[in-house]
Amino acid sequence: MPADTLLSAKNEVFTALRPSLYAVAYHMLANTADADDMVQESFLRWQKTDDSQIRVPKAFLTTIVTRLCIKHLQSARVQREAYLGSAVPKGRGGANADASDAHAELADALGEALLVVLKALSPLERAVFLLREVFDCEYSEISETVEKTDENCRQILRRAREAVASRRPRYGVVPQQEEQIVKRFVQAAADGNWAELIEGLSDDATLVCDGSNVGQGSVTVQGARDVAEMFRQQASGWLGDGAAVQMVWIQNRPGINASRNGQPVSSIFLSTRDGGIQSLRVITCPVRLRSLLVLNSD
Repeated sequence: MPADTLLSAKNEVFTALRPSLYAVAYHMLANTADADDMVQESFLRWQKTDDSQIRVPKAFLTTIVTRLCIKHLQSARVQREAYLGSAVPKGRGGANADASDAHAELADALGEALLVVLKALSPLERAVFLLREVFDCEYSEISETVEKTDENCRQILRRAREAVASRRPRYGVVPQQEEQIVKRFVQAAADGNWAELIEGLSDDATLVCDGSNVGQGSVTVQGARDVAEMFRQQASGWLGDGAAVQMVWIQNRPGINASRNGQPVSSIFLSTRDGGIQSLRVITCPVRLRSLLVLNSD
């Protein structure tokens, strides 16, 4: 096979894996610029590596980006910034961020809640904790990535869990008025009550979904009728088929977590205004859902 064809195929593999690599780096570093740098560096190393040395591309690249992140966190500059208190989670938002990108804003807010918790961990503990608890890696994969034995990784994870538990923010109780608004809307969705769905929404309501369970990218709809229709169409996937629903309050927003057989199905966060629902943010991405489980674990 021609060299340019091989390179193209290799680049395609990396492109497909880039989102998961970025997720690892962002959770590790709490900073989008640093996460982008680690992913780019892993790409450069990927290009230079002989294909004969790569058995499983995802495992190979996850190992590279994780080790790069650990090294970065152990660097003198990062240690100094942490000591001075400037190592605060930095999301994609900023002074010039697009205010219409509500989905990105919510994802960053949830990410920051987890990253604040993870600041209690050393770089190695953070890597082991994330690979196991958020990215669901096997101990054999983790031990190879961090160059420790399986037993060492289990001990590191135990310590990390204890440290996280001591700093984990607890879900508060949803204020009664907002709880009733959320409950009425969820019940209307479960019953397919079109009129009550629309009645519970503000005229300019918006819905943003990450798209994982609708077979496409991030989806945004606006207007009470369109939001109600989207929610009605997807309600069985988001809330139905025997899912257990738990009311929650996180990042100053009321919402619900839906799970089936102990596995998260969706998290839906709402903002209310004048007795109506102004916006809904639906998370179905498995990585984000596992991050929320970490925050809500007992």
